[in-house]
Amino acid sequence: MASGPQAHAERELRARFGVPESVKLGVNDWGWLRVLAAGYGDELEQHGYFFIGARELEEISGRQPRLMAKHDFSTSRPWIFQRLRLGIVPVSRREYLVGRFNLYERFPETQRGEVRTLELPAGLDTLSMEGVSSEAVALNGASASGMLEDFLGCGPLQATVAGRMSTRELQVRLPDLGVDVAVDRAQMEIDGGFESLEHLVLVEAKNHLSDDFNIRQLYFPYRRFQQRLAKDVVPVYLVYSNGIFHLYRYEFRDPADFRSIALVDSARYALSASNLDTQAALDIVRAVEPEAEPAVPFPQANSFERVVNLLELIALQPLSKAEITQRYDFDPRQADYYANAARYLGLAELTDEAWEPTERGRRVIEQPQRDARNAALIRSLAARRVFREVLELSLARGAVASTAEIVAAMEGLGLSLATSQRRASTVARWTQWVLDTVAEGTPRLF
Repeated sequence: MASGPQAHAERELRARFGVPESVKLGVNDWGWLRVLAAGYGDELEQHGYFFIGARELEEISGRQPRLMAKHDFSTSRPWIFQRLRLGIVPVSRREYLVGRFNLYERFPETQRGEVRTLELPAGLDTLSMEGVSSEAVALNGASASGMLEDFLGCGPLQATVAGRMSTRELQVRLPDLGVDVAVDRAQMEIDGGFESLEHLVLVEAKNHLSDDFNIRQLYFPYRRFQQRLAKDVVPVYLVYSNGIFHLYRYEFRDPADFRSIALVDSARYALSASNLDTQAALDIVRAVEPEAEPAVPFPQANSFERVVNLLELIALQPLSKAEITQRYDFDPRQADYYANAARYLGLAELTDEAWEPTERGRRVIEQPQRDARNAALIRSLAARRVFREVLELSLARGAVASTAEIVAAMEGLGLSLATSQRRASTVARWTQWVLDTVAEGTPRLF
């Protein structure tokens, strides 16, 4: 057990803010507890918000301010921020506002159905979309293929603005606090800006799936240009994973109010057509000989898309559980669930406290074509007896097996009936992913 002055101070902070001993705190968590204990907690209690200078934030927390303020998803906020429902925004290059306001917008439920297919122009030898992991390359692919024009229904767009810049001067309404805040040349970043005579399209690009996003990432760029341009400024959020571009168009119905954000449209795109149909998937499943059940807990991670996305991320570099939690939209429990789900399939392993792909996982994720990767993922699922049985039944039927059928397939795993019924939701959701994937390549009868 830790001892000494630091351990004593940490015990006092836990007691003061009611942090359970079971909650493992990171460096940002401790930093913000020290800030609130230094008097800012009283100001928060009195007014519902407080301003803190970047220099003082660093002195009290012992951390760089930009790291203390980088909360791209609601789950990436420090424990005390989540407990008190706090948000943080820069109001200048030297000062931040912390208060009880909601900075996050949830994405719509996982998109299903049509995936629109486009092609890159011939002759772009240096732009390869095979095994894309970089946000910049994904954005280049979306631009070069005409994806943004197709999605927005507009004329040709030209890349005109990108990178870090100032917000200039803004008046921002915070309805949760009932106040207007002056933002004076705070730093912001634009992943890509594309312009025509009628529009300026501002794109925020990510290579990882999440449940929500920080509205500031769209709002500050939108406001900077909305105030000075006569043409429409269109905020777009782009998420790229497993060969699919997820595009979301937003608007701010009241430009002064960042909470007036509203989804206008969404769509999915790919840069190659899928030929992986139901029969091909069924043939893959039937050809796989199930392996012995691994000595890993049966998965409880309902989004197979996020299992695949986590595999993409750890293929870029090994990640510890803390890094997965800090950088991506996973709370600590989810980080465990999803990493162990990939481990259950033999796709990931824990080495020296960091998750990385196994040899099998790397072969899957490095498949150059979308169909080949998805076929390899289906093969990995079918290597587990329960999934093989449920996939064969569901693909032959064209619908996910019932909960009772899934629970029956799970007999012999040594799970209680109640646990089997809970885990059946994961089996059903992963099976639905397979059905959705092959539906794209299955000819439709009209």
